Amino acid sequence: MGQLVRRFTRATIGLFALLLVFAAGAAHAETTVPNLPFVNNFATARFKLLSTVAIGDLKLVGYGAGDAVMPDRSSLWLASQGSDQTVSIVQIGKTIYQRAGNGEWKRSDAGVTDMQFQPLSAQFNQLQQYATAIYDMGPQAVGSTPAEHYQVWLDGSQALAMLGTDTSQLSADQSDLIAQTHYKYDFWIGAQDSFMYQQNVEILMPAYSANDADVPAVQLDILMTFYNINNPNISVNAPI
Repeated sequence: MGQLVRRFTRATIGLFALLLVFAAGAAHAETTVPNLPFVNNFATARFKLLSTVAIGDLKLVGYGAGDAVMPDRSSLWLASQGSDQTVSIVQIGKTIYQRAGNGEWKRSDAGVTDMQFQPLSAQFNQLQQYATAIYDMGPQAVGSTPAEHYQVWLDGSQALAMLGTDTSQLSADQSDLIAQTHYKYDFWIGAQDSFMYQQNVEILMPAYSANDADVPAVQLDILMTFYNINNPNISVNAPI
């Protein structure tokens, strides 16, 4: 299953990078809608990040913050609970620079698709084309900013098709596992300016068996909150 794990890893990185160039109120009833709303493209923003990975009974929590320069530049630092070491990551186009703590920067290929480099509004259009369901969850503020909360669901097959991932070499069992995997996107769109102020991506992979071993269910959540939108002082440059 190593090949499948690598495919899912690339897909997750692609989704995360895609979203880089991407306080709840009272609960409201969800409403099925045919499309996502208009979203304003922004040039720059800062963001805070919270990630949670649950593998069976094991739970890992990471957090960080960074800057985004649309459509293809971002920088962030990441840390995890229980560790005092941070990881710094800079993306310039399809190139990733990474270092642990104050160590040496290492350069590698990001392995992302061209979809990331489209304007955010174009990415929304493509996402809704592959969605299995779109919901308007009602008004929910992000901090003090009034916003409308939308939710989009895709199965694993649709998510990989959206990213242009080749699945022709997968076995029937692998294809079935992908079909049972679900991607859920939550977006909070500003009620007054149509900017995206917050998003959460959730990937739900069911438990399965491989090589006579039981693999527990996996749930990955990545929450990003954006602020200082269109600040002209935000820039991202290669570290080396």
